[in-house]
Amino acid sequence: MEIIRADKNTERHIFESLSVLDKLCVGADGWSADSFKSEAEKDNGIVLYTVENGGITGLICGFFAADEAEITSVAVSPRHRRRGIAAKLMEEYLYKLPEATNSIFLEVRESNSAAIGLYEKFGFEKISIRKKFYSFPDENAVVMQKIMNKEG
Repeated sequence: MEIIRADKNTERHIFESLSVLDKLCVGADGWSADSFKSEAEKDNGIVLYTVENGGITGLICGFFAADEAEITSVAVSPRHRRRGIAAKLMEEYLYKLPEATNSIFLEVRESNSAAIGLYEKFGFEKISIRKKFYSFPDENAVVMQKIMNKEG
């Protein structure tokens, strides 16, 4: 498995594949190819994806600003789940963040216990609920935060 960072030079079909995967995993609320492309082209955007046997198996997307970061999407192809892909993407995302990052935020469907468990393993804690944040079906979002450990 290879982890690749998308950027302004990434071919259009990659962004289209990321969109297909995101929508497969989260439904109609998934990001468009243009949304992934826009995020990848920003200086503060991070779009990472995994490739295995020529196909995209997972993705993580987010951005940073000042001393905070946000994870906006994580998706792993259903047939490639339970193999540590999301964990490897999370590790790489955290590695790519600027050293000055103090905290990271994300939202996750309240019913997505597997994702919540993964995020908790990486030190994220539940800090609030956003009522009816998701649609199709309507569902609350759990807002989670990770405080980065600072040495010195």
